[in-house]
Amino acid sequence: MAISERQRQKKLEEKKKKRKLVAKAATTGLALGHKALQFNQYPIHECLVPEGLFETGLGTVIWTRRTPDGRIAISAFIVDVYCLGVKNALFTITSEQEYENVIKRGTIESHGGQEFLSITPDCARKLIEGAVSYAAELGFTPHRDYQNAKGIFGNADSNACTETFEYGHEGKPFYMRGPNESVSQAKKIVEHLHRKFGEGGYHYLVASESFMTD
Repeated sequence: MAISERQRQKKLEEKKKKRKLVAKAATTGLALGHKALQFNQYPIHECLVPEGLFETGLGTVIWTRRTPDGRIAISAFIVDVYCLGVKNALFTITSEQEYENVIKRGTIESHGGQEFLSITPDCARKLIEGAVSYAAELGFTPHRDYQNAKGIFGNADSNACTETFEYGHEGKPFYMRGPNESVSQAKKIVEHLHRKFGEGGYHYLVASESFMTD
């Protein structure tokens, strides 16, 4: 009898997990079918930026709006304020619970528990677009999903933000190789900076002993 009961409970748990997976897949499919632009009229939920973004040079800026049915529309931008601008971007829609307990918490943990500060939509837009513009001056384009994710900005006015953001590091571009960039990709970026700015006109940091420029 005890074995039978355990088996029954196991089957119930498996069915429960399957229902959750189906629901998550449906939500993901819905999110992928939408454009951030379609959600830019809804009220701002919050905009967050890691406290040490301009000290570390890299971090995730989170932009969220609340839909009429209580879900959270999210655009997230991995921003390199020292060199490459928006290195990655995404847009999705999820429940407030999943946003708070999974996405937001996971993002904070990925930043070493660094505190995330609230920022006005006007300043969040100014910060992100400023990073994109700075990178463009260096010859770099934002991640391909940036065009969709930025649709969430809506009528946020970057000109209304009185904060000043300084890009680069100590007055020069500073490229830091990320975990998703191969040695060959990093070498191309550094070679580009070298051609554009010459010796001493930029900084770079790569974790590879075999890395070297011509």
